[in-house]
Amino acid sequence: MIVFDIVEEPYGWAVRRDECMMMPATCREAAIAAAEQMVRALGSQGEPAQVQLAGFSAAGSNNGMPD
Repeated sequence: MIVFDIVEEPYGWAVRRDECMMMPATCREAAIAAAEQMVRALGSQGEPAQVQLAGFSAAGSNNGMPD
């Protein structure tokens, strides 16, 4: 399974996969939206993927977003 982590960086936010930055973002919402778009694109190709915020579990129905 591919996991996209949303992490806070000194310059803003980023989407990471396997410790590598996929893309920077100016705000958390933009990073989440970009990661969710990648998850949808991979899902349409049959590749399982999910989004998680750093420090939160990816399990559950909220895509790893805090309650």
